[in-house]
Amino acid sequence: MDSRRTRLLLPALALSSCLWPRGAATALGAARSVAGRPAGPLKLISYYDYPPFVTGPQQGLSFELAAWLQQRAEGLLESVELELLPRRRVDAQVRQPQWAGLVPWVSPAWFATPEQAQALIWSAPVMNDEDLVLSLKRQPIEFNGAASLRGRKLGGIYGHVYTDADPMVARGELQRLDSFTQEANLRRLLEGRVDLVFLSRSGLAWWRQRLPGFDEQIHVADQARMRYQRHLMLSRDLPELLRERLLQLVQSMSSDSQ
Repeated sequence: MDSRRTRLLLPALALSSCLWPRGAATALGAARSVAGRPAGPLKLISYYDYPPFVTGPQQGLSFELAAWLQQRAEGLLESVELELLPRRRVDAQVRQPQWAGLVPWVSPAWFATPEQAQALIWSAPVMNDEDLVLSLKRQPIEFNGAASLRGRKLGGIYGHVYTDADPMVARGELQRLDSFTQEANLRRLLEGRVDLVFLSRSGLAWWRQRLPGFDEQIHVADQARMRYQRHLMLSRDLPELLRERLLQLVQSMSSDSQ
């Protein structure tokens, strides 16, 4: 891996080892209430069911984040509940009236309009990341903008929106074949059933270890498809005191990891 890019990502990946103080419990237990009146469970919903966000049962950045928030909320919460859902179900829940929860690892840049993003509340950035373009070494693809995808077969994930590629699919300039999981998508690439897939750099190291033949067969384009910062997305219907505390916690996350 390019060491320069690795260094750029280190502040983000350090989150995994620094969310918890050493030896802290990871169970999501009940917190103390404020004046005997807990706010109830904080609902975290996420469609990221793959590394580094989920790496195994009760393992990965999403579980660590839930545990870290549980510990730091200082009696404002009864508990923190993490639920993994398909992308479309997450979108549907967020659109529900009076939805009061939190969606981790997302970006306001992914919304179609600034107005849609401004309807929600965004934390400070919690991770620097970028999307990579992967192809087979025997037919390598160098990414130079969306035009370099023309005439190819893209492996995607059901429910995911690709703002640059999807209009090309609609115009018939690019084929898109979706899988239900990131692992199935990568295996399709290794089998030669698609020409390219997108993968976040934050998960690259894990998949290189997970899939036999990854380094021998898969080419990573020099140019990233896009660079972005991941945030926590909060509902405006969360209790104000809790919402402000969560925003403060994220703001202090980097100093807490020192």
